[in-house]
Amino acid sequence: MHWAALGGAARDPYVLARLGLYPFAMAAQASDAKGRRGRALAAAALGKADGKAMEALAALRGNSRKLAARLVALHDCETALELLEPGDHTGLAACLLALDRPEDARGHLGQAGENSREAAAIRAHIEICAGEWGAAREALNAMFGHDDLGAPLASGSGAFTIDTLRGETPPVSEGPKVSVVIPYHNAAGTIETAIASITGQSWRNVEILAVDDRSDDESPAIVRRLADSDGRIVLLANVREPGVYGARNTAIAAATGEYVTFLDADDWSPGERLARQIAALGSGTVAIANHIRMDDAGRPVAPRIFPLVRPVPITMALRRETLVAAGPFDAVATGADSEMFARLEMLHGKAAVARDPAVLLVARWRSGSLSRNREGGLLGLERYRYRAQWMFRHAGLESPRLPEEPGAA
Repeated sequence: MHWAALGGAARDPYVLARLGLYPFAMAAQASDAKGRRGRALAAAALGKADGKAMEALAALRGNSRKLAARLVALHDCETALELLEPGDHTGLAACLLALDRPEDARGHLGQAGENSREAAAIRAHIEICAGEWGAAREALNAMFGHDDLGAPLASGSGAFTIDTLRGETPPVSEGPKVSVVIPYHNAAGTIETAIASITGQSWRNVEILAVDDRSDDESPAIVRRLADSDGRIVLLANVREPGVYGARNTAIAAATGEYVTFLDADDWSPGERLARQIAALGSGTVAIANHIRMDDAGRPVAPRIFPLVRPVPITMALRRETLVAAGPFDAVATGADSEMFARLEMLHGKAAVARDPAVLLVARWRSGSLSRNREGGLLGLERYRYRAQWMFRHAGLESPRLPEEPGAA
């Protein structure tokens, strides 16, 4: 609850670190042991932890120590291994994968005997590294099956990628229309996979708002071809600020569904996603689900090393009227998903959020993409500034300035 935390401790380095405002935590003065702990956490996330900071982190216990390990892992997986508890087999295995030690990772999962979503995702990665594609398919299918989702991969021994995944399921009973917003810019190689994962949803009453954000490749022609064969696909052009959030705001204004949700042009969702999210919403305000990222080799990965399975704001599903009342997405380059989700939580309360632990989105992870940047310590100052700006704005406060900024103290 950043709006409440900042209201009472806007300059506390521990609060700033726990909110992910690491450069601001580093710039704040620590007046007590907790504040020094916050600075140490921030230094770890930014790859600037010296011996004194590491000593402070090593003294932590329980969830605080695991948080420290997650932040350290962004830059130093070997040290993260030392911080993790011996029984945290999935965390240890993920760090070992990042160190290119898949067989050591396999040993930890064998000790754990785990049957969790996280363990299944890690197993899939390990099996692909070993060239055991049949076992990798079984592991990935087990990850989805953990939540009674259909298997997205057929049995076999062939290699797979995100484009191999399939999600068609039998239709559910008729329900209200869901508007699915898919912005795209030069997405000729991925847009068909994204749209197909929505046309194949068990929830048939959808409109797919495909928003062209000034593409100059073949993707508009691909989308037109798809629309010719499925009347639920609506062709739009972004008439607002360039970028994904201007495109989303364009689509929200045109949406006719009772509900709205989102998908990026290079992602994929299982066929049960919409039905699960509408059911989860009930009388609540917004539903959100977990996701994984998949690299070009088909391996589940995490820019933040671990966990591989984690919630993601783009899966938010809510009534269109609720979204419109909250206001448009901020017109920024990146990060406005988190701001919008936090805005909805602030307006309606955390209890109004329905959290589905199932993996309802697979995001493509490619070298050179924005998602290639690890999101803890490699956000870049511009994105950190934006994160601070919206958090302080929600709290009714003026965002602090970093020492690197002109005119800052």
